Amino acid sequence: MNPIDYIVPIFAMDETPAISFFLGTGTFIGERPLLVTAYHVVKEWPGTFAITFMGDITRLYKANLLVSDEDTDLAILEVLGCTVQNAIQLEENDIHPNQQVVCFEYGTTRTAGRAINLSPATRLGNVTRLVNLVDRFGKAGENALELSFPALRGASGAPVLSNNSFRLWGIIIANVEYHLLPAQIESVHDEKNNILEEKRYLLPQALAVHVYHVKNLISRLK
Repeated sequence: MNPIDYIVPIFAMDETPAISFFLGTGTFIGERPLLVTAYHVVKEWPGTFAITFMGDITRLYKANLLVSDEDTDLAILEVLGCTVQNAIQLEENDIHPNQQVVCFEYGTTRTAGRAINLSPATRLGNVTRLVNLVDRFGKAGENALELSFPALRGASGAPVLSNNSFRLWGIIIANVEYHLLPAQIESVHDEKNNILEEKRYLLPQALAVHVYHVKNLISRLK
């Protein structure tokens, strides 16, 4: 399976129709198939969306929002006139920490005015742990997957896939950050050794919504 066949960039499309700007990453899932992404990727755009495939970036496909859930930060779109041969299937088994995952995303994409330089990237790492961060991320933080690599800008909506079965484990929505203690603290002292300034370095780790939230959102379409 080639990830560029089912993991795509999502754009905002104006009335021309033409691409206005790059929004984030989306993944084709299931038998229909449907395009899943993070809700915050699409929530600010009131119009039509579009996707393209890296195999032929000159062709755009329109997409409409079908259902969304702000609490879990997930959205599902329907892409018109598009045939996908190898959509991702959802994980049916339990997910445990310290298992290897792969993520394919468009977080290194750069824009300059209306010019968009698509740049997909693959990340390989682990689920470091399952965390409950409901106080910070609402329902999206329930049993969320904390990953061993950071999420770059544009990676929101990217899939977290099992590295052995390539089934969907989660959808990236944010970073969580941890202080690198005690080594990564830089302090500036005065002549009496009082601290004038202290700089602490943070380690970002990507956070992904658990796949069971994706399943629940799909069930609302049935």
